[in-house]
Amino acid sequence: MPAPPPIAKAKPKSQKSWDKTQSQRKFRLGVRRFLKNQLHLLIFALLHSIFSLYVKIRQTWNKVCYRISSIISYHHRTPELIENDVRGLARKPQHLSAILNMHEDGRAAELERLIGEAADLAVWSACAGIPVLSIYERSGILKRYLPQIHQAILQRFASYFGEHYPGLTVAAPHTEPVDSAATGHFQDSKLKHLNVMFISYKDGREAMVDLTKTLAEMSQKGKLNPSDIQIDLIDAELSEGIMAEPDLLLLFSPHVELYGYPPWQIRLTEIFHLPDNQGVEYQNADMMQLRAPLARAMTALDRSLFSKTFQLAAAAVRDPRNISRYRKSLVDEGKLFSRPNFSAMVPHPEEELAKKGRKLLLLDPEVKYELTRTWGETLRCGYKADEVDVIPYELTLGYDKWTYHEVIESILPEELQNEVPSGFNSVGHVVHLNLRDQYLPYKKVVADVILDKTPRFRTVINKVDNVGQESQFRTFSYEVLAGPDDLNVEVKENDCIFKFDYAKVYWNSKLEHEHTRLINKFQPGEVVCDVMAGIGPFAVPAGKKGVFVWANDMNPESYRYLNDAVKRNKADQFVRTFNEDGHNFIRRAADLVYEASKSGDHALVRPRHKFSRSHPTPAPKPKRVAVPPTISHFVMNLPGSATTFLHCYRGLYAGKEELFAPHTETKLPVVHVHCFAPKLSDEEVFEDINKRIYDEIGVRLPAGDDLDSGQVSVYDVRDVAPNKRMFCASFRIPAEVAFAPRD
Repeated sequence: MPAPPPIAKAKPKSQKSWDKTQSQRKFRLGVRRFLKNQLHLLIFALLHSIFSLYVKIRQTWNKVCYRISSIISYHHRTPELIENDVRGLARKPQHLSAILNMHEDGRAAELERLIGEAADLAVWSACAGIPVLSIYERSGILKRYLPQIHQAILQRFASYFGEHYPGLTVAAPHTEPVDSAATGHFQDSKLKHLNVMFISYKDGREAMVDLTKTLAEMSQKGKLNPSDIQIDLIDAELSEGIMAEPDLLLLFSPHVELYGYPPWQIRLTEIFHLPDNQGVEYQNADMMQLRAPLARAMTALDRSLFSKTFQLAAAAVRDPRNISRYRKSLVDEGKLFSRPNFSAMVPHPEEELAKKGRKLLLLDPEVKYELTRTWGETLRCGYKADEVDVIPYELTLGYDKWTYHEVIESILPEELQNEVPSGFNSVGHVVHLNLRDQYLPYKKVVADVILDKTPRFRTVINKVDNVGQESQFRTFSYEVLAGPDDLNVEVKENDCIFKFDYAKVYWNSKLEHEHTRLINKFQPGEVVCDVMAGIGPFAVPAGKKGVFVWANDMNPESYRYLNDAVKRNKADQFVRTFNEDGHNFIRRAADLVYEASKSGDHALVRPRHKFSRSHPTPAPKPKRVAVPPTISHFVMNLPGSATTFLHCYRGLYAGKEELFAPHTETKLPVVHVHCFAPKLSDEEVFEDINKRIYDEIGVRLPAGDDLDSGQVSVYDVRDVAPNKRMFCASFRIPAEVAFAPRD
């Protein structure tokens, strides 16, 4: 039989009671621990909320205080107040640098923003007494707009300083600077000149690589001892070629990133970083109100709509003899009203006082006649001395007082404000527009405003096709927008006068700098062949300085006006004109010059003679200048197709090797060929142009400025369209090309 299960023994009563007590005790401990944890969480949450609220309140308070402080301390375009802002610095930088960035989207608007920011930095530096400002923009786009930046800074100067302002130089490495002299009292002030330098990525590592190659080559050739290559030498070369090291670099970006800034120039530079520059600018609400009345989408100009009245304060100088003194003091303080082509001195509004010669000096919009704290020291002292009263004045500005830009910006819709038509070409009394399609509805208004605001112009035309597309002579179809249909113009350039019918020949006043640049390369007594001479912008000034020029143009009208310009400017001894196809003329010119030299052709130049009645001397005999046997320069200014003429230089001097080195000291001619190229990097542009040259002459030329060693230099002439630039490639004709057999 199976064993019976064991009988369970009952626990004693005392044991059961102890277990129950332990269970209750554990429950009470768990509840207490839970409540304690929840209390801790609640206290932590309260403390965190209080601290977060404190931080938020403090941040808000700081922002409010900063805004109030910026309003109270706002300089109102008063240089003295900006100077006060930096007076407390232990050491003021003598060279300030800043990094600006260009974003890809909205290129035209971004460019305008960059130019505006550069101008603001420049005028702030001038006010703060900082003589040197350098601005780094990685792509280098600002370096191509130096004249526009120079003008923008001068406009800021006029707004801040009034009639008199410091001198200004705007420059970039290896680029012609744009200068303007100091005016008025700034000629003797501490800061009488501001230098603004623009640099890019190319001026950094690439410049160091080029310097390294140069020093290595000089060392290999024995021109430089390797032991002489010290830090001082490198620093001197880079400082002279690019710029000296700045004392302070301003960086506006979310992160500390230098974007390829020239590394050598910031070895010891102090860097000040801000996340952005949106809250660092001064506000100018008063001046923002001084704008032309809005007349959006106006397609027919109604001048009566541009009258607007502003409430200003004016200084009534009781003694007319003191008015000049107060005017000068108010200009120095920046308290005088300033607008382009507008006098701040007006007659007293009360007739009786006006008859006595009493005048008012209009004050800057920030000066309020009822708020003495806005008056400035000059007005307060004059008021206490009972010499000046500050009174309210109603200023009414009519259409004639607004500038071209102010009127056009008030008319064009907001979506067309990014590129206000302003970069027009002018030829004599004619303004030549090239309006984009979106601006065509407003073409008549634009033309009328141009004539109103620039009285020296009489006719405004708009191009209706592309130059060279409709005519082989680079003439174009046009429509007259305003004024008479009279395109017979007179232009003065490089001390020469040209008269021509603009409808029948090509002329571009924007190329004056390029004309001057090449003319300066020509030496008196040399021979220059201008293959596509037009009406003579290269040929006539060169002939006037004693350079022999064989000038050709295929357009019969250009040939006619070229002859007129040669005679009008008395250059007929040195300039010979032709009306041929440029392909044939290149070799024929070389032959004609050689024949002219062999036959003894020459010019007679009468030296300048100073006449003196007290010591009369006979006039010196004319100097005989012989035509040399060879051509020194070829100019080919037909950028649309000039490179396709280069094959004509093959055999230019076939069989005449004895005319050139090493048989003589004469070098082979230099060709200056103009061409268009898309807006690419410098390396891509050079490769594109160099390939075109190679395709024509069969010789690949390395890049560089040493033309004597077979290099080709490419000069950036100007922008001609948003995505197109004009260049000039210069190279000396290789011997294998010049002496090759003729076809």
